[in-house]
Amino acid sequence: MKVRMSLVLGLLLVSITGAADLVANGGFETPEDPAKPSPLAEGVRPFYAGTQPSPFAGWRFGGRYENGRYSVHASTESRSGRLSCEIRCERKGRGGIASPPFTLRPGTILSVSLWIRARGAEGGRVFLNFEGSPGDGWHHVDLPRGTYDWTKVTRRCVVPVRHERADGQTLVLFIYSKATGSTWIDDVTVETVDVNALAEAPDTPALAPPRPKAIAEPEGSVGYRVDVASALEKVLPDTDYARTPRARASLAMARNEYEAVQVVVEAPWRDVRIRCVTFSDLKGPGGQLLPASALNWRRVDFVETAIAPLYPVDRVGLYPDPLMPAGPFTVTAPFRVPVWVDVRTAKDTAPGIYRGAITVEPEGLRPTRIPLTVTVWDFALPDETHLRTLTWLGTGVVRAFYGLKWSPEANRMFEETIQRYQDMLLEHRLGPGGEVVSRVQKNRKTGRYDFSHVDRNLERLLGKGMNAFIMGTAPNLKRAGKKEYSREFIASFTEMLKAYGDHLRAKGWIDRAYVYTYDEAPRFAWPEVRKVAKAIRSAAPELRILQCLNQPDGVKALAGAVDVFDVYIGQYHRTGVASLQRRGTEVWLAVCCYPMDHPNLFIEYPLLDARIIPMFCWKYGARGFEYWSPNSWGRNWRQKKPNQWPDVPWDPNTVGRYNGDGYLLYPGPDGVPYPSIRLRALRDGFEDYEYMWALNRMARQAPSPSVKALLGMDALIRDDGSFANDAEKYFTFRAKVAEAIVNLKRLGAAE
Repeated sequence: MKVRMSLVLGLLLVSITGAADLVANGGFETPEDPAKPSPLAEGVRPFYAGTQPSPFAGWRFGGRYENGRYSVHASTESRSGRLSCEIRCERKGRGGIASPPFTLRPGTILSVSLWIRARGAEGGRVFLNFEGSPGDGWHHVDLPRGTYDWTKVTRRCVVPVRHERADGQTLVLFIYSKATGSTWIDDVTVETVDVNALAEAPDTPALAPPRPKAIAEPEGSVGYRVDVASALEKVLPDTDYARTPRARASLAMARNEYEAVQVVVEAPWRDVRIRCVTFSDLKGPGGQLLPASALNWRRVDFVETAIAPLYPVDRVGLYPDPLMPAGPFTVTAPFRVPVWVDVRTAKDTAPGIYRGAITVEPEGLRPTRIPLTVTVWDFALPDETHLRTLTWLGTGVVRAFYGLKWSPEANRMFEETIQRYQDMLLEHRLGPGGEVVSRVQKNRKTGRYDFSHVDRNLERLLGKGMNAFIMGTAPNLKRAGKKEYSREFIASFTEMLKAYGDHLRAKGWIDRAYVYTYDEAPRFAWPEVRKVAKAIRSAAPELRILQCLNQPDGVKALAGAVDVFDVYIGQYHRTGVASLQRRGTEVWLAVCCYPMDHPNLFIEYPLLDARIIPMFCWKYGARGFEYWSPNSWGRNWRQKKPNQWPDVPWDPNTVGRYNGDGYLLYPGPDGVPYPSIRLRALRDGFEDYEYMWALNRMARQAPSPSVKALLGMDALIRDDGSFANDAEKYFTFRAKVAEAIVNLKRLGAAE
């Protein structure tokens, strides 16, 4: 399989002959002729809602965005020629003028130049926005504010690779003002750039596709390089090369645990084709072996962000995320591709130090051997995590992506596919219990509920480690177009929950069941949540009611009505749940697009964010972790075969302006899910949580100040929730916890 990065970068590096100016009437010299039709084709018009004809031929103006009032004028205060475009603020908000549309291939490098002057442009941004079929606002450039004379602004950017209109994408430039005063624009030009010309002007301000700086090939080179990176490093394909690659890999882990390292194949001088990555047996103490079969590898693939999100990021471009199956791949010069190597210890793996090697085997070139050392600590992790975990697998999205219509054969394939997705989540200790068994049918003739579907699913999923599930959900009133829960609904809902609870108690599963109330209930619904919760308590007192809510007033209003509050990590201190927690209320933590604090699971955020999330659960005494979706794939699931990922580029912007929010799995061919490196890091964090659990249990038998300090985690996470993005600091803390567990075990403390 050809590396996806090769496809993306191949598009970026196509040599394009410098074209004539793509924007007509960029000097604003030609007036609009009302008799002529608008140049905006019908398929383009939806991108420019609210615009009207401007005084300039081909350009459109919108002056009333965000409650603002702006006007556009043909001004004689020009930089050249007779006229320029003046955008005048009459009331602050947002207004702007859009260029005539033009069409380009994805991957094309654009050079945009314009002249701008301003008078009193204060109190808000002035910016250039790139809009059109790749997505509204896929790139923006801030322009100068204040008062100044004509100033030239030149920037470069890349037309993003999207699955829509791959043969050509319709674009416009939108010049906006959110400031007071007046802004004049003149001599706007847009040209494509020959990539070979970039090297001739390296100091030109640009947002061209990055490339590693060239390095000399040393004498005796094998034709490529191999580096080593930890499992907490996001290896970018296009950053500069380290002077000396890291030549050894080392890991430390407990028994019954996964841990990973990355082997990075670099191609500074020429393309290199990798045939496979192989492992030796790792030899340990007393002739013990960690067999080669305990190691496996996947190739790390890249996705390209194409919008500047709402949170600050260092770059818009390629990021590592999907883990593709092992198999031959090509690294295109002068870039790099990481290989993710997982090591799995067994429950009975003997403690000690194991040594072996990872070998990268290219075609036609000499293999590279990387020594690998694995230290196995003398304690084992349990099969099932003590932290409750929960996510909502979107089964309808899965069915739609694979085109599984409603037929007996398609339904069988769908069931098998969903089980593969559930199993993948459980392999990463993230339970798919969101709504997997929350729909129970009542037989109208007998008046009894049919729990056969529930039993089949729970027997399989609980046996694989799922430790929490939703047995019923009070619906979203707003979506249903209602203001209150009817008596009829409450009666039928509580009747079902009572029967369901009795069944679960008889099966021995009641301790893992939760009732989910109105998700993120707005203020008007808080009394309704209390009403339905009261009815549930009356009908089935032992059932636990879980409420996701992040508004402090809402938490206060529902205190005592629900058993569990599910809050975002960034809202833990702000909502007041800590005081409720001290009085016995159970708390879960979650992450989502709001707030955008660290830690979170966005594509651009460090992998440490994902790994440290379960440690926040320990720090705050949270009983569980919930994530709203592992497969909210946005427009990606609407692709039609055969033009589906991974045969076409993935769009990481699936929810709002948050890259990577709402998915941790990728839809591989034939109904096989592919994990992300973020899901791998989250799994490793769940396992690290078990270190804390083991240390806490053993410390009760032999408490000490140093162990108490470790359990408080102040060296890792501060009381205000801040933490350092420092992988070495994290691994050092984890090693200290492991050392304390081993020492307590030697003193006779039971695991």
